[in-house]
Amino acid sequence: MLLFVRFIFALLVGPPVLLALALFFAVEQQPAIKTDWEPTAEDIERAKTIFEGNPIRDNLKTMDLNARDINIALNYLLNNYLPSSSNVTLDNNSIHFSIALKLPKNSFGRYLNLQFSLAKQNGSSHINDIRIGNLQLDDHVAEFLLEKTIKYANLKQHYIFLTEQIIDLDISAEKLTLTYLTDPMFAKNTADLLNQAQDRQAMIFYQQKLTDIINQHDPEWRLSMAELIQPLFAIAHRRSSLKTAIKENRIVIFTINSYVNKDEVLPYLPDNVTAKPRHSFPVFLYKRIDMAKHFIASAMLTSTGGGHLANMIGLEKELSDSVSGSGFSFIDIAGDRAGMRFGKMATASPESARKLQLKMAAIKDYTAFMPDVLDLPEGLDNKQFKRRFANVYSSEYQNMLKEIDRRIEQLPLYQDDSKAPPAVDLKPTAGGLS
Repeated sequence: MLLFVRFIFALLVGPPVLLALALFFAVEQQPAIKTDWEPTAEDIERAKTIFEGNPIRDNLKTMDLNARDINIALNYLLNNYLPSSSNVTLDNNSIHFSIALKLPKNSFGRYLNLQFSLAKQNGSSHINDIRIGNLQLDDHVAEFLLEKTIKYANLKQHYIFLTEQIIDLDISAEKLTLTYLTDPMFAKNTADLLNQAQDRQAMIFYQQKLTDIINQHDPEWRLSMAELIQPLFAIAHRRSSLKTAIKENRIVIFTINSYVNKDEVLPYLPDNVTAKPRHSFPVFLYKRIDMAKHFIASAMLTSTGGGHLANMIGLEKELSDSVSGSGFSFIDIAGDRAGMRFGKMATASPESARKLQLKMAAIKDYTAFMPDVLDLPEGLDNKQFKRRFANVYSSEYQNMLKEIDRRIEQLPLYQDDSKAPPAVDLKPTAGGLS
């Protein structure tokens, strides 16, 4: 499976010279294959459950995919880049791929047709029988080109993060079984929030409170994260006990995230657990919408057991932005890490959960939970990032993370002091601070 990931990355982000050679020798006027089927309702339901997997121990899961599952997933993946069709078949110890990529208008041809096999032999996987158009590549030559392409591709870090999660694969004529790393409590806690009747009622309650807060917001002011998070945690402190504080905090964070990142999560949430204010406002931290989104999304993932996932998603987004976007931002990374710290404190233990409720009930503004990081580097394109930090494993990059963590830990909220402020029921100020 790792080799297959490498192969796809090589095709999508390969050096221009290799791409030009492929176009000249391998582009054709007609697709080698055509897919004439559409995913059914059953396929879509199957796709929704694929990544739940079956736990085999602690943080490892297995995922079983039949040929149709792989075809649906691969067609979806490839069509995010280029119009394409693909066909995947399985036999004992091998997966066979046929892919036709429809190219933008050019002087060479309309389609890049690819065929290759992924075979498992003696405990390791190998890509062989590679054909690009009319070109048949020697296996050793193909492996050499893949190694060089991945090494020099702009998205090398993406490949590293993806492949280090995949542990093993097993191929038979009936299915592909994939074993991968995961955060074991993430799926369980998220499912509990949405499915348990008592939690559903609490979510509806907090969504109503959130709706009331937003309806009272002065539209002449920016809507601050503090204006949402402070009163809801004050309510959580009054409603919960030591026994229920963790779950209450999880629901509060989930509620706030469903509004702040509503464009991303609303399609997946039940209608009655989403806020419906008269007017919708973006939420700010330090006059920045992106920081607020990063903070609360990471807090939500971490509070449900997905801290590792939060770190991966945040870093992957910044790496993507460095290639085609607003650029790599350590300010956004700081938002991720502060949110992860907040989510961890909210759910680390019943005592930690209650202490956070008490402190958050008394905060005055967002500087209590998010440090000032506006002086950190941002807007770095891929070349600038590599020039200054080489990669995400370099000492320069790690030192930047240490500086971010130092600023977060300096905030009194995250310090393990024995004196917590008294719980008060503060009403949000008009507009708050943003």
